[in-house]
Amino acid sequence: MRGWTPEHPSASYLLCTDPASRLLIVRGVRAAGAGVGSWDLPGGEVGAGESPLDAVRREVRRELGLAFDLLPDDLLGVEWAQARGAGARDRLVFLWSGPMLSAADTDRIVLDARELTDWRWAGPDEARLLHPVVADRARERLRWPGGVTYHEARGPAGRTRGVDGPS
Repeated sequence: MRGWTPEHPSASYLLCTDPASRLLIVRGVRAAGAGVGSWDLPGGEVGAGESPLDAVRREVRRELGLAFDLLPDDLLGVEWAQARGAGARDRLVFLWSGPMLSAADTDRIVLDARELTDWRWAGPDEARLLHPVVADRARERLRWPGGVTYHEARGPAGRTRGVDGPS
């Protein structure tokens, strides 16, 4: 099946916190200078022949210079995200629970300048920096830890609706 591309490409992201329950967020090179939605969670696209777990390990190692021993049980949720633009495709998004990072951990962060321009800790009031769908995804996981959930982000507003978890 040469030239075949999946109907639903996948992405895999990591949710890391600090002892103050703030989220580690990153700003991509392409988003620098943009407003709302210019920050994201560490992670990215799942490559061909790569598992979502391997992808998040690779992306975090490349983007932040940190290696985490993530396990399949660290999966927090899977979301189907409906395409929102011409030429865009629906995608599957995997969200993983990362470790709580100490100051010593964050001292080891080395950004890949080809990918990221900045990182920071974001408290609940700073969720506006994230795309609304990403902010909802992260907030929900911090409020309702434990158990894997499945979500669907539909429509132009990109609202997330819980299917078998709290919403």
